[in-house]
Amino acid sequence: MRRQGPPSRRRRAAVNGLLILVPTALLITGATFAVASILGGSDPSTCADGTPRTDLTITTAPSLAVPVRALAAAYERAHGDQNGPCPTIRVQAAPSDRTLDAVARASPSAASIPDVWIPESSDWLALGQESASAAPKLPLRATTIAASPVVIAMPREMAQHLGWPEHHLTWAELAADAGVPGFWATRGQPAWGDFRFDMANPDSSAAGLRAVIGIVSAARGIAPADMSTGTFDQDRTAQATTVRLERLATWLPTYDSLLFDAERTTSVPGGGRPPSAFPALESDVIAYNRSLTASTNRASRGSTLVAQYPSDGTFTASVPYIVLTHTSETDAKRTVAASFLDYLGTDTGRQALSDAGLRTPAELAGRDDPAGLADKLTITDGIRTTAPKVAGVDASDSVLGTARRFFRHARQRGATIAVLDTSASMRLPLTDQPRRTRLQAASDTAVAGLQVIGPTSDLEIWQSAGALPEGHRVLSPMASLAAPASTGAGTHLDELTSLARSLRTGGATTLYSTVLAAVHDRQRHFTPGRLNEVIVITDGILDDPTGGPVGSGGGGRDASDTLASGEPTLDQTVEQLHAGYDAAHPVRLVIIGCDPAANATALQRLAAATGGRAYVAPDATALFGIYADTLTTAR
Repeated sequence: MRRQGPPSRRRRAAVNGLLILVPTALLITGATFAVASILGGSDPSTCADGTPRTDLTITTAPSLAVPVRALAAAYERAHGDQNGPCPTIRVQAAPSDRTLDAVARASPSAASIPDVWIPESSDWLALGQESASAAPKLPLRATTIAASPVVIAMPREMAQHLGWPEHHLTWAELAADAGVPGFWATRGQPAWGDFRFDMANPDSSAAGLRAVIGIVSAARGIAPADMSTGTFDQDRTAQATTVRLERLATWLPTYDSLLFDAERTTSVPGGGRPPSAFPALESDVIAYNRSLTASTNRASRGSTLVAQYPSDGTFTASVPYIVLTHTSETDAKRTVAASFLDYLGTDTGRQALSDAGLRTPAELAGRDDPAGLADKLTITDGIRTTAPKVAGVDASDSVLGTARRFFRHARQRGATIAVLDTSASMRLPLTDQPRRTRLQAASDTAVAGLQVIGPTSDLEIWQSAGALPEGHRVLSPMASLAAPASTGAGTHLDELTSLARSLRTGGATTLYSTVLAAVHDRQRHFTPGRLNEVIVITDGILDDPTGGPVGSGGGGRDASDTLASGEPTLDQTVEQLHAGYDAAHPVRLVIIGCDPAANATALQRLAAATGGRAYVAPDATALFGIYADTLTTAR
């Protein structure tokens, strides 16, 4: 068996995987010995020498529960009557994300956390090491007891149509194919519809997380080992790839088992065909195919799956045996935990784990193992006999953590009011483009921004100008961008795009009163679980940062740059925003100055009163940066 290096450095040769959800239940094997002891007349709470028995609790990923439970029972039978320490091993199954959360929340010696944790992938140990609350309870190293490559699972007929087994889909091809409308029709299979890409949520799926790493790696042209925390925190291309991937996924279930269930029943929530492809563990593909073979209900079973091994990112989920720190501090528990680990490495242990579709450590290293998986495979298993080679250096813990967090951010949707300033000054030319007006720049910015926002975000659009009776008006009410338009054909997105192109200027500025009204409106109609924001597109601030009148700030302004009668000053507006802030219903103000001469200092002061930010004259690329900042800085 192989020791895994400290997760905080680049060193893990094997990586991530995915878990299959089964009902979380306590699977107790210690009762076997207890019943035998009672029937035999001995005390079930003591060893043969009268010393107390040692209780060892093990939490495994659901997909590992059956072989670990069987091995624990066999180990107890072999060691139950010896002198102390003798074991009572209790095995419980729980999804690895839940176990990590429990470890992070619990005190170091809490009974709610296990003595030994066996997740389906060492990535969970790496993620735990990145958690300030979980890391003290976890070891730096863990022993690999088995492994399973991360693959792209695909119905056999579809895979063969794309050249399998000679050609294996890459991460780059997966992302590209999923974005092609009518993909299968262009390949002579119209009945298959679009290339449907689904994946389990990377927040709770190791295979899903590795798909994010693989697809971003392919898009950026950098190896996972060369990624840094900045890849997902700062690299706009990597962030844009992640956002696109999140939107490509038609369905994002919590756990991988639901994807296999969809293939088995040929149905998915919301209707449609099951996925054309999804990231998975090789061992789960084997388990799924074998379950179909064993099924007696031939009429309703789904298609068999095959494993595709992407050449542009080969990952292996190493199954770690994690002895928690509180266990290591107790001699008896430490002894039993170490002894059971040794048992898992015997022929019996390796045989049971490979029977469950897992590769043994020897196979992972490229060596033959009589107790391994290779000799047990059949053509219906749909996988390669030989495990793929993996890179000697892998993505660091911090990269896994930042990738997981940014994908979580990418899933956020907005409830946004977009305000377009159409006061008279907006008809003036841009200071750096005399033939283009500020309103044209504002409209172009709005239209480009609509393409960046997720199609399932909610948005309404306001107009701000002194020529309007109340200084502002709602042009189109709040609705999902994908919803039908309130007037005419098309979607709400189409409607907003048309409105942004059709506005006219007029009147003094009512920007400050409109900002206050829009923020207050969002607070009153706050949408829980969404990013509640007000985005303002204007040419700039019309009085100086101290609240005085328009002066020598320049910027190409003229007499039309005047505040409407009764309009608050900048100081008054900032004061009211501070006073009206509601921590329970936070609404953030984002201001975009479409003219390069906009007063960035004043804009930022206004936005910062709500925790927001201001930007001046962003181009199309910078607009995505604004969106990414909005996602990652949400309160």
